[in-house]
Amino acid sequence: MALHRILLFDTITDGHHPDYLIHLIGFYSGNQEVELFVATGESFKSQFDARQKDENNQWGDNVTFLGIPTDQLNSIHSKPIYLRSIIEWNMLVETAKEIKASHVLLMYFDYYQLGILIGKKAPFAVSAIYFRPNFSENDQGIYPQIKKWMLSKVLKSGQIQNLFCLVHALVPYMKEQKTQTQIIPICDPVKQFEVSNPEISEFRNKFKIPTDKKIFLNFGYLDDRKGMEVFIDACATLTKDELAKICLLLAGPVPEYYEKIIEAKLAQVPELEVIRCYGYLPALEVQICFEISDVVLILYQDFLNMSSVLIRAAMANKPTFATRTGMIGELVSRNNLGLTVDATSINEVAGDLTKIIQNGISYSEDQLKRVAEENSLYSFLSTIDQAIR
Repeated sequence: MALHRILLFDTITDGHHPDYLIHLIGFYSGNQEVELFVATGESFKSQFDARQKDENNQWGDNVTFLGIPTDQLNSIHSKPIYLRSIIEWNMLVETAKEIKASHVLLMYFDYYQLGILIGKKAPFAVSAIYFRPNFSENDQGIYPQIKKWMLSKVLKSGQIQNLFCLVHALVPYMKEQKTQTQIIPICDPVKQFEVSNPEISEFRNKFKIPTDKKIFLNFGYLDDRKGMEVFIDACATLTKDELAKICLLLAGPVPEYYEKIIEAKLAQVPELEVIRCYGYLPALEVQICFEISDVVLILYQDFLNMSSVLIRAAMANKPTFATRTGMIGELVSRNNLGLTVDATSINEVAGDLTKIIQNGISYSEDQLKRVAEENSLYSFLSTIDQAIR
């Protein structure tokens, strides 16, 4: 039986990128039918090793790391996006040729389309993951029209065998493009960990988490997209009695400049208790953050796509207080996963926040369970594996 020689290619090593690579490495590690090659920034291997113990990651002897030097990546990433597209696509083609790959999985399709169209031809099968198509089917603006035209050309180029799309609402539109490319909806994978009561107690003690208040969790990369400013401004309109009943848990990395902005706002609402878990959290502690929370905040600003925070909330059986717009708003409303609001309106957020403090949030545990299962790590990995092998 011929071995499947699969190349995973990604030049970005922050955000969700290392997570996706780690999931796939773990899935294929030890599989004697697969030779797996991982081409990404040289810093990735140290990230993998640092997380290996906590997350039980496996690196089998059938996995080969092809580290791209940091200086080289920095040089490429400093160039305009259209040049990056061509340079990185050509690098993918040359790397796959060198190792005689039978299939390449491009981990981030979003800005490679120009490179695919005018760069080197790939004499092997290529699949790709499309994260955030930055247009909607009915967009008529010049930029969205160009993006849709370019996507149509790429899908008809014969260069891409399978396109995995995280934005499910656009899958029907892409399938209408008269292409042989298979358009496959795929979930945003989240790995769930079992946590014990002693581990939860230890975390509560470590960060002094109160047990007599509703915990509102804002998790992830804490920047201006996350709606923290609106939430804090809404809290500033509440009574002291209402503020005494809630606690804001901030968990995740925060840019230095934005931390100053948030801390200045928090100083104006001294009655609001805030627990700061800034920085990278081990996977187990991330799970605990969701387990101990009462409400998960997804008050994203100007964001139309899916978020793994919603999936993590579903896996922990926790309701969300979420933006009304985009995929998040649609999923929360349609499946009764929590409460949606105009996340740009301080008054609306404050009004609904008062209702939550007084009455909680109505939600469906059955629907939370279903959403969690549909977006499981196994669903993500098996969807990819079935398509590329």
